[in-house]
Amino acid sequence: MSQAEAAPLMSIQDMMKHAGKSYSTVTKWSSGVLASPYPEPVRNGKKFLGWRREDIERADERNRYSTADYLYGKAGKQ
Repeated sequence: MSQAEAAPLMSIQDMMKHAGKSYSTVTKWSSGVLASPYPEPVRNGKKFLGWRREDIERADERNRYSTADYLYGKAGKQ
């Protein structure tokens, strides 16, 4: 897949809206200063480019339920 066909990356502003977090928190996630619930962002050398949307969606799905939900069988039942 060429870069022209690749899905656009999520910016810091996109992640702020998606996660409901402040600019400060999201920039700390992107730099590694603060542990992030999301995968590492895409970089070109040291330059931050953004997060892959599919990685963020996978992380959201993985983190949807608590450990207790899984242990007590509540996961997936709605």
